[in-house]
Formats: sequence, C-alpha cells, structure tokens
Amino acid sequence: MSTLIGVNVTNTTTTAEFGLGDRHTDHDGKVWTYVQASAAIAQYDVVTYDETYYTTVAPVSTSNDARGDKLGVAPVAFADNEYGWLQIYGPTTVKVLASCNPNAELTITATGGSLDDATTASLMVADGIVTTAASVSVAAAQAGVLNFPIVGRTL
Repeated sequence: MSTLIGVNVTNTTTTAEFGLGDRHTDHDGKVWTYVQASAAIAQYDVVTYDETYYTTVAPVSTSNDARGDKLGVAPVAFADNEYGWLQIYGPTTVKVLASCNPNAELTITATGGSLDDATTASLMVADGIVTTAASVSVAAAQAGVLNFPIVGRTL
C-alpha cells in the first residue's frame, strides 16, 4: 500500500482521477480504495464492491450481499456513477441501526448502507467491522473500526 499524491478522500468526481482499485494510505494509517459508484451512496454508508470496483458499488443490503465481496465506508455522499474513495482500514464512522451494541458481530440488513447486531438466521455477517461507541436508541452513524471488511458467513 502506498501514499498517492493528490488524493482528497472527501472529493468525488465525474471522471476518473486514479485507477479503479487503487489503494491509498493516509498520514493516519487509514487505508482507502478508489471506486466508481453504481448507485447513489450516502455519507457513512457501508458499501459493497466487487473485484471490478464499478459493477457493484452500492450501499450494502440483504438484496446485494454476496459472500466474499468487499466492504468499505463512504466518507462522503456519491451520486450514481461518481468516482471516489471508500475507507477499508482504520478508525471510522459507520451507519448502524438503533440499539446496536459496541464490539458486537455486525450483520447486513435490509436497510441499505446500515449494519446491525441482529442474529436473525439467514443474515450475512460483515466481517472486519465493529462499532466502538455505546448504542443509541435511533439509527445513527457511530464510531467504529475497519479491518479490510468483507461479506462473511450466513447466520
């Protein structure tokens, strides 16, 4: 992994400025990957992306979770087809549903872009993501940590 010159992880563009799949390590040790959105993405959405970095780059949900696909967090909103950076390693902010407990195994929900600590059979696990903040009574963006997350096993 390398530090790329000219990276602004909070900037999205309509034309590519880097190669799809490029990785960047910032001065804080956070790691980012460059993608092209295949759907609109909101700030702090948990996003699924495949090996092309553009065919499937959308808020993760139970309708598009595919075991082994990678996950990242959007630091800013993306419009459909925009290029930008997803965070894949380090401290971050991540969307979760209400009453999601810290340091719990997180699962993919029907609410696009948000994770939960639900243990319902047939949900898929978001391996490599944990929240670190105390749970709140409403869906919210919470402090968390990424460790190169992927869509994992089915409960």
